[in-house]
Amino acid sequence: MMDKKKKRLLILAAFGVLLIGAAAFSPYRLIIVSGESMSPTYHSGRLLLGRKQLFCRNIPFRRGEVVLFRHENETCLKRIYALPGDEVVIFRLDEGFNLLVQTADYIRYYRLAEEIGQARIDRFEVPEGELFLLGDAPQISLDSRDFGPVPQSAVIARIPADR
Repeated sequence: MMDKKKKRLLILAAFGVLLIGAAAFSPYRLIIVSGESMSPTYHSGRLLLGRKQLFCRNIPFRRGEVVLFRHENETCLKRIYALPGDEVVIFRLDEGFNLLVQTADYIRYYRLAEEIGQARIDRFEVPEGELFLLGDAPQISLDSRDFGPVPQSAVIARIPADR
C-alpha cells in the first residue's frame, strides 16, 4: 500500500504529464513579445495567444496578418506585407533609410528619391511559397528588407487580429 507522500507525488506527476500533453496538442501557443519591432501594436512583454500553423495550414495567408516564425534559430514576430507573386520595391536612400512602396506608387516615389539624393532601388517579386514580412516599427525592425522573403514553412503561429 502507498503512503500519502508517494500517492501525492504520483498524482502530481500524472497531472504534469497531462498538462504537457494538453499544451503539445493544443491548437494555440502562448507568445511573449520580445523587443519593440512590432510597436506600437505589440510592446515587449505583452502576452499573445497565437494559433499554431499546424492547425491552420489550409487557411491562406493574408496581407496585414501577424505571424510568428523561425529565422536563423530565432523566433520572430512580424506582419505580412507581401504575398507570393506580389512585387516589392525598396528604395535604399542615403544614411541607411529604407522606403518600401507598393508597385503602383513606384514612379511617384522614384521621383521623390531622386530629389532626396542617391537611392539604390531593389525591385523583385515575392517567390512562390514565401512571405515578405515587416515589423510595425520600421526604423528598428530587422525584417524582410534585411534578410529577404521568409518561407511559409517557417511560420509557427498566426496571431488573430485584435477586435
